Amino acid sequence: MASTDSSMGQDTPPESLSQGSVCEPLIYHHVKKKDGSVQVDQKSDDLNLEKDSEDDKESPYALVIRRHISEKRETESVTVQINSQLLLNAFQQVIGSYPTVATDFKESFQLKSPFQILFHYWDQLATYRDENESPEMRQHLNLLFRFMEQEIGADKRLIDGMVRKEMISFKQAWAIYHPGDLAYTEVMGKTWLMRVRKVSYEESRNRGPYFTVHTSYCDANEQGIGEATTSIDVYQKESFPSDQPAKISSLEIYPRKFCHQDKQLEEELLTRGKKYISIKGVQTKHYEGIAQYLKEPPANFWDPDMADFPAVWLPFTETGRIVLDKKTFEEDNFNDSTKVQEIPDPELILCPPYALGYSMDRKDWCRFLVDNIHDVAWKEDMWESLILEQEQKQLLQALVTSHVYPEDTRNQPEQKGKGLVILLQVCTSPRPRALANEISRHGTPGSGKTLSAETAAEMSKKALMYTSMGTLNKYDFASAFEARLQELLRYATLWKAIILIDEVDVFLERRDNKSGTDTTRNALVAVFLRQLEYFSGIVFLTTNRIGSLDEAMESRIHLSISFGQPDMEVRCRIWQQVLDTVPPDEIELADHASSVLELMKHDLNGRQISNALNTARTLARFEKCKLNLSHIKTVLKVRQSFRLRMAPEDI
Repeated sequence: MASTDSSMGQDTPPESLSQGSVCEPLIYHHVKKKDGSVQVDQKSDDLNLEKDSEDDKESPYALVIRRHISEKRETESVTVQINSQLLLNAFQQVIGSYPTVATDFKESFQLKSPFQILFHYWDQLATYRDENESPEMRQHLNLLFRFMEQEIGADKRLIDGMVRKEMISFKQAWAIYHPGDLAYTEVMGKTWLMRVRKVSYEESRNRGPYFTVHTSYCDANEQGIGEATTSIDVYQKESFPSDQPAKISSLEIYPRKFCHQDKQLEEELLTRGKKYISIKGVQTKHYEGIAQYLKEPPANFWDPDMADFPAVWLPFTETGRIVLDKKTFEEDNFNDSTKVQEIPDPELILCPPYALGYSMDRKDWCRFLVDNIHDVAWKEDMWESLILEQEQKQLLQALVTSHVYPEDTRNQPEQKGKGLVILLQVCTSPRPRALANEISRHGTPGSGKTLSAETAAEMSKKALMYTSMGTLNKYDFASAFEARLQELLRYATLWKAIILIDEVDVFLERRDNKSGTDTTRNALVAVFLRQLEYFSGIVFLTTNRIGSLDEAMESRIHLSISFGQPDMEVRCRIWQQVLDTVPPDEIELADHASSVLELMKHDLNGRQISNALNTARTLARFEKCKLNLSHIKTVLKVRQSFRLRMAPEDI
């Protein structure tokens, strides 16, 4: 591999030569012996150098090559120190910078096999050599190419052959990821383009060898828009079965040039990117479509390597309200936030296809596709449809609309006593024995309690967080209950959301402090009262039965509204409202008023009326005709027949 420069005589003292000025390689073989020692052999003696140089940077040779050889006489690794100033100039002009090489090419530097930088810039360096007019520059570049041909020439031809077939092997996969190039991946079937930074190889104890593609992408936070980094792992066993070459486009992430889509893709990504960066801070949105929720490990699961486990995202279909809040998601799940470095010209086509947020329905953190996120169509006229006594309705509206949320929501001591607690309870009247027993066990559902909280949320344009005592006290353990309650109240405070807690009977009943037999319940009530004291938002509590109200709980309630089974007048208004929601081209009632008068005679609550109408509409669609009174009567008749069979002796 060594060449002889005729202008250099063997009598020239090495100290008189400048660094890297000799266009020749100096080669050392580091041979490992059986006793563990290493013998260093010099393979070039043009300048009468008789010993191993301590500092390759000071060598007059353009290249100092060190080959590390095993006991079996096999090359384990190779390093090359590039000292030639001409080569450094060429690297500055052609490459500029490279992620895995910590230099700006102004000083001598070292490269290690497999010499990724030389592979990735082989063609560019060759073009620069061929077009350069300086004989000295071409001479030094020819020396570099002789080294490249010897060390990686065979690999390059092998890789080029696979790439022409759009295939690649695991060990050579690094070659297709050129730093700075666009890479293609998908999340939930949506494209995400990134910029390649580097590739590294590792091995997992559980999943075997893998390589990691380190990338950058465009992201935004409250400070601005810029560049963030992430990485994607590709495992050998999963992507390269039987250690055979894989189709490049089958990899989890691969170069954009192997994705055969037209330039319209970038235009679509630009539109999506503009929408993504508009999602800043906390926003309540409507979502329809596929999403992914973050699966948490079981409460009793522990593993010493848990910190290294990748996040597990599982698909589901979401239809409803969501809250987008990337900052809180990252704080709660990763104890950190994405670092976004502001840059002059951020590439919006590199924005993620999803936004991070919270599903009100699932009560889980999720990834929501940006394309499926829409503005909320708030039902501002919903207040008119709420059937309450005028005084109650006016007071509820005044309290909700006048409530002020503190600015510093993270300062808990400042929140004490600033919340609004509204109790929605059932007030029953004497009924036939069978129905009276039903009410005493279950209360009166469908009387308007949930609708009141929903109306308050719609009117104030705030998210509604619904939960129940059973959900909060899932593990029947005070500390676990407190943690779940704290989380609920914290999210509601950050998002200025309205809370609806159903079935809170256990918190409202007066505690027995004398017997000491119900310590678990007393502990839960104490936790609930303490957390409620420092909540500064709006919370609705619903109950279907209550004997005597606990004094401590009563002192924290600002408004209590009673609901009963709707009388005929209320049922008339409910029937009128639900019938008005049916589009005119889908309904055919000969006499609307008389139909309502006939329907209101049935002893139903609001939810039952709504369900009956929806079932009747389904029946009409099945018969391919417009909704009429007979459809509703059929549904009510079937319902009444069921109730008679359930309680034949009492009805």
